[in-house]
Amino acid sequence: MTTDDYDVIIYGATLAGIMAALRLKQRGYHSLVLEPTGHVGGIVAGGLVKSDTPNTLPALAGLSARFFQEIGAEYGLDGPEYRFEPKVAARVAQRLLDEAGAEVLVKERITGPADVEVRGGRIQGIRTSQGWRRARAFVDASYEGDLLAAAGVPYAVGREPASQYDEPLGGFLPNRAFRRPGFRPNTLYPIKPVPRLAAGEGDQKVQAYNFRGVLDKGPDRMPFPKPDDYDPKLYTYLGQLLEQRQLPGLSSIVTHTALLPNTKYQTNQALFIGFDLPGASWDYPDGSWERRDEVIAEHVRWHQGMLYWLANDPSLPESFREDARQFGLPPDEFIDSPYGQGFPHALYIREARRMVGQTVLTQHDLRRPGNTKDTAVCCWNYGVDCHIVQYYAEGDDTIVGEGTVTGTEKNGPVDLYQMPAECLFPAEGGIENLVVPICFSASHVGYLSARMEPNYGMLGEAGGELLAQALRTGRPVQEYDYPALATALTEYGSVLSLPELHQSTM
Repeated sequence: MTTDDYDVIIYGATLAGIMAALRLKQRGYHSLVLEPTGHVGGIVAGGLVKSDTPNTLPALAGLSARFFQEIGAEYGLDGPEYRFEPKVAARVAQRLLDEAGAEVLVKERITGPADVEVRGGRIQGIRTSQGWRRARAFVDASYEGDLLAAAGVPYAVGREPASQYDEPLGGFLPNRAFRRPGFRPNTLYPIKPVPRLAAGEGDQKVQAYNFRGVLDKGPDRMPFPKPDDYDPKLYTYLGQLLEQRQLPGLSSIVTHTALLPNTKYQTNQALFIGFDLPGASWDYPDGSWERRDEVIAEHVRWHQGMLYWLANDPSLPESFREDARQFGLPPDEFIDSPYGQGFPHALYIREARRMVGQTVLTQHDLRRPGNTKDTAVCCWNYGVDCHIVQYYAEGDDTIVGEGTVTGTEKNGPVDLYQMPAECLFPAEGGIENLVVPICFSASHVGYLSARMEPNYGMLGEAGGELLAQALRTGRPVQEYDYPALATALTEYGSVLSLPELHQSTM
């Protein structure tokens, strides 16, 4: 085809992409969704099923709130549910895509600029396995930002220097790191070399990724399999940490994360050494898909091997192993995962590329007085949350976990704040028909608070409405009409302001 095939092409069947498709459908526009993996729903259907909601819950609104309402309805509840099974999230995601009338193609990966046609400041089309698909407007709703990068939109990876945006939490943060003694030797995997940076200097390192696994205590649970490349030496530090903490079993690590219907549990980092794998994520954002698959494989090895180690390693007390064997993989989840039945099919990409767009959200936008905006598309507040970026040795027996912004398990403080529309599109003079709701325009620090799935969904919804207006008027997305946008967003329940925004902190 040489004419426009679709009104909009959405790259990424994530929560953000689904919300964009729904908004566009409500405005009468037809979308094609290209998903780089084999599954729809993004990480919400891929394992992140203990959802991070805003500290001011009324901020979660619009179609994204409906997603969680429908999760609750799946369990017979009269209200939203934020801890749920992945199979339920996948079911709701597919139902909403069907409602959006979107055509969906899976396993469609953008590999570089040759896969994206740009002409006259506008994206024209994307190459797929079925040939070129063209549209009038585009949404990059991927975790990686491959569409924006291939289209030549400026972006950042890693941590800017603190001086770039005058951010106290910017750059390398050795003075806010975790320091844990009692590890000998302290230079084994996954310890990295000591950084040769001054505090506040920037780097291209991103925080740790992990699989958000689901453990099952039901009678049909599957025992943790022994990976082909299993190496118990990888868990030397975890063993030392368990001994230091005198933890009696896996139950003491995961049972506070029960999911409906209460026989399944969510895994996360949990301990200083745990399911996160700091340092293994650094090559992912800008890597080829071949390199990304290698990064994913390293995380699979770490996570699957850890589960087997917890249940079987003779260095652990038999009582600990017995407790761990009460858990297994769920036979009814991730049925067709490429990493084995019961194991998540999606790595949790906490942070990859970040567009440098019309406005850059920074640390200063998360607290008063910079928390209110004239062009708000949603409200949000969640603490400044950075998982460890890297482990390195200090002295003879100390491991430093650097990257956190507080040096404790607590997140950095924020106020309720508004997300401006200008974070969603390229700068004036750039690509005119693209919105970016996941790799939106933010500094590393600004992104750390706003990087949660419900917020991505609300930004996807706003991005869909921005493109609907641009399609209607024929103008670049940068020349949008905010009063019209605000009226349109509130029509389906988006919340653009709350009384708490203006309350005094005294």
